[in-house]
Amino acid sequence: MAPSATDTRGTRLRVRRLHHSGPAPVRVLVIGDRGALQVDGSAVQLPDRVLDRVWLSTRRGVDLDVVSDLKPVLQAVERAFEEWRLGRYEAVVLVVDDRLESPFRFRTVHRLEELLQRVLEGTAGGSRVIVAEVSATRSDGGRHAGPPRSRIERTVRTLRTPRVVFCGPGERPLAESLSDEIRAGLDAPVDDVASRRRARPDDEARRQQALDALGIVGAAPDARLDDLVELARTAFGTESAEINFIDRDRQWKMAVAGSQRRPNPRAHSFCTMTIQQAEPTVIADATNDPRVMGSPLAHGPNAIRFYAAHPIESPDGYRIGSFCIYDSEPREPEDINLEVLRDLALLAQAEITGVDGVPLGTALTA
Repeated sequence: MAPSATDTRGTRLRVRRLHHSGPAPVRVLVIGDRGALQVDGSAVQLPDRVLDRVWLSTRRGVDLDVVSDLKPVLQAVERAFEEWRLGRYEAVVLVVDDRLESPFRFRTVHRLEELLQRVLEGTAGGSRVIVAEVSATRSDGGRHAGPPRSRIERTVRTLRTPRVVFCGPGERPLAESLSDEIRAGLDAPVDDVASRRRARPDDEARRQQALDALGIVGAAPDARLDDLVELARTAFGTESAEINFIDRDRQWKMAVAGSQRRPNPRAHSFCTMTIQQAEPTVIADATNDPRVMGSPLAHGPNAIRFYAAHPIESPDGYRIGSFCIYDSEPREPEDINLEVLRDLALLAQAEITGVDGVPLGTALTA
């Protein structure tokens, strides 16, 4: 049922999405030509190594998007980046390859300056933009005391902003240098604008368009997704677990365990609240939580008292649904391992979108 790994179902840019388990995930975007993203001819690509190193250095979760379909970027920079919403990321990495065989090379300094200015305009004020040069002509490290030795580095430095940094090939592996710069941006004493932007509700029209583009609403039940929600119900010891999508004025159930597969009005749905924010939603007792206590689902013989959910995203990052667990009895929020709930949501997301990788380090024990 999932699309191919290179099909984003209607998004302007092709994306590969990588994840690592952990709390408070770091959001990173890597942009580069496919050839530039290879590491010394290895089958392991640069983004995969950056993913591991950021996780090792921060011990936080990591959500890393890789854009390697560069034609829209080079031909329609402003429109492409506007649609991709760069403000969602704590760091944007631009991998520049100046070798002649690479389509991502800059014949003029002006072209690189234009691209960097567009990225700066699109990212949040606290986000770091990292230009990583991949070149056979550089043998020194990206950080050196002498004058800049490449036109790419000279262009980066002429911007004179601490938000843009340069990494070049040298003695240290490029993935290591990049992960250090990403971590430095996280540690910098700045207002976390990217996280606040990501916490805003999505534009409803574009969110619905992203859901429609996947073509999943109304599809036949999927045994693999049903197995996932049954696993969640068992692991967390709740009465029910579901994968839901918010489709216009209703909540549509794609997979269920311990409940009935029938839609609910969106106005009553707890999952409507889940898609309004990037973080997980936890309700200890719905009868005294002002966010949902007025919902009919919080009252009656089959009332929901406890609820926990993590958003499910489209390939281009719109929150289209949720992976939720719930019970008829209240529970303490600290009893729920939200990292495991996130991993289960990402496993479902990978199955549904086809562009998400399975989260590394997944631990399916609550």
